[in-house]
Amino acid sequence: MRRPARGLRGHLALLGAVLLLPGLLLGGGMTYDLAVRLQRKAEDDLTTSSRAAALAVNEELEGALMVLTTLATSPHLDPATWRLESFHWQAREVAAQLETFVILVTIEDLGQQAVNTGQPLGGPLPSVPNGAASVIAARTGRPTFVPPVYMPEIDRALAIVAVPVIRGGQVRGALAMPLATSRIEQPLRPLPDALGSTAFILGPASRLVARQPDPERTITRSAPAWISEAIGDRRRGILRGEGLDGLPSVMAFKRLPINDWVVVVSVGEAEERATWQPVVLWRLGLVAALLLLAVAAMLLLIRRLMRPLENLVDGTTVQPPGTARVAEFEALAAAVVAAQNAPRREAEAARRAAEENLLLTREAEDERRLLKSVVQSVPEAIFVKDTELRYVLVNRAAAGAFGRSEDEVIGRTDAELTHPDVAREMTLTDRAMMNSGITQEYENRVVLPGHGHEARTYLTVKGPWRDSSGRIAGLVSVARDVTLRRATEERLRTAEEAMRRIARADSLTAMGVGVAHELNQPLTAVANFLRAGARWLQDDSPDPARIGAAREAMQEAAAQAQRAGEIVRRLRDFIGRGETDQKYVALGPLVADGVALICAARGEESLPIALDIAINGCIVMADEVQLQQVFVNLLRNAIEATEGLKDRGLSVSLRQEEGRAVLRFADGGPGLPPEVKERLFEPFVSTKEGGMGIGLAICRAIVEAHAGRITAMAREGGGTVMRIDLPLAPAEGSG
Repeated sequence: MRRPARGLRGHLALLGAVLLLPGLLLGGGMTYDLAVRLQRKAEDDLTTSSRAAALAVNEELEGALMVLTTLATSPHLDPATWRLESFHWQAREVAAQLETFVILVTIEDLGQQAVNTGQPLGGPLPSVPNGAASVIAARTGRPTFVPPVYMPEIDRALAIVAVPVIRGGQVRGALAMPLATSRIEQPLRPLPDALGSTAFILGPASRLVARQPDPERTITRSAPAWISEAIGDRRRGILRGEGLDGLPSVMAFKRLPINDWVVVVSVGEAEERATWQPVVLWRLGLVAALLLLAVAAMLLLIRRLMRPLENLVDGTTVQPPGTARVAEFEALAAAVVAAQNAPRREAEAARRAAEENLLLTREAEDERRLLKSVVQSVPEAIFVKDTELRYVLVNRAAAGAFGRSEDEVIGRTDAELTHPDVAREMTLTDRAMMNSGITQEYENRVVLPGHGHEARTYLTVKGPWRDSSGRIAGLVSVARDVTLRRATEERLRTAEEAMRRIARADSLTAMGVGVAHELNQPLTAVANFLRAGARWLQDDSPDPARIGAAREAMQEAAAQAQRAGEIVRRLRDFIGRGETDQKYVALGPLVADGVALICAARGEESLPIALDIAINGCIVMADEVQLQQVFVNLLRNAIEATEGLKDRGLSVSLRQEEGRAVLRFADGGPGLPPEVKERLFEPFVSTKEGGMGIGLAICRAIVEAHAGRITAMAREGGGTVMRIDLPLAPAEGSG
């Protein structure tokens, strides 16, 4: 038998239940979503606290690392000026501000401290264990952090930070500085009070670096091993499990970028649930109340819908007030119209979306082709590597350097393409750049397979390649072959040095004639005085007058001999070239010696040279012989430019202006022709008949090698002024 049909009221009730069911599910889902969001908010708050603590701890460690890195650049540790005593006092002043001390070890003896600012200067220093931070930094050439170790002799726990001391690309030693755990724990102290939680720093092998509260338990305990295993290599995240106190906890962690220590902020699960459970329970009550109201409204609506049907059954055509109106056919017609229009609207929307996607695809292809054209057209070698240092993009120039096609280079590493030594050097520079995250420039000379056995010099710029999240995904590099340029520069330096020697020989030739003439006068006078003294002493009778005259003749002969020796000494100092040896030089005496030397070279000619210089002051770092060569050359040019003039107007002045020493050589000559003035300091340009035109070019090269400038200007009233300005040297011992 067929089951009896369900009444319309039952169908409406079932329909109402079906309609209410999504609302019930939606309310439950929203409540669950609220619980999840509140729980995530609590986790986000915990994560924010861990990030803030990690940032503060990282800044503290970066500050210590920056102090050590700055000390590692101290000039007292340069091989040429190795002064451990001076470095001891310098490092001691810096470390005193941080309430700690600094240790220096050298690469020659890593097992023994060379400097310890915590020990008296000159006393015996402790040895250094093999696993110490300073030894690790010296061997790896990178900064090193060691978690706190309890030291019973001072009853303190100290963490160690160490950096290598590098000079000329070679590790010369390492600096280490202990950090009290109180400095590392300082950023963690506000967190437990604010959250009712535990904050701690996790080092290698689950060691506790710092902890708040109960910091004294840090050294004697380690974190549960599961925490380190769960963290793994992740940079940040959320963990749930047994905390330091053995209770179920929620932990947010953040890895420090500077040394891979992990900052963890932990709160008990009960405390965490207390932040969101009351709100969820209140929302569940609200959903239940709304559900009851919906059921009541549904029953009322069913009653209204049943009344017109009951009236129709009863034959009543006029519906009483309050009866619900039913328009199924109108709704059906509207639904059919809507159903017909919906496919057309969807088709139009799909057509527009397809056109937009096609346009975007074409634009992306055009950009890809443009990028490829630019990369391939550049003559420099361009390549991109991923974090595994495998080539992911190369142009023809880069592939040609390896003697391969582009497809043969893609996906390979330097070890597969070049000699192992070359690959090792390139890997070191690539890793250093990616670790720093800063664009860097290198110049190196390597032998690549594409050039046979010929070594080529490359100027390479390497920068980080970052993905959409900002993380480093590899590196981008542009390498320019500068072999020809460096060879040309070397030839130019050789030619310039030859020109300097020619100019110096020219100066010596011009001065030699005058000095020979000047020496002839005192030597002739010596001979005359000696002959006169000999005649006065020939008589055996003791005549006091003759003896006195002989004595005066001997004194005059000695004075003339001393004059000749002074001339020879000045000439010898000028000739004594040697290698460039910059030192502290007082310009006043050096200029005075040059004037005296040029006057001696001119012999009996009257040279009224006005000097306005100070004997003291105006100290510069310079090669004394090279500067004197410049001064003598400028004085000789001024004298030759005023030959035959009554008022020659020769003067030399020395002043200090804005931290620089300024020399002016002035003459009253005819001045410089306009066509020569613009090219005066170029080689082979001269105003003198028969002049080689290299003297002023050499002068400019010497002055610019001393970080100075030389210029020529017209003198007021006629003539020329040659101006030289040089930077003043820092005070000796200023560090």
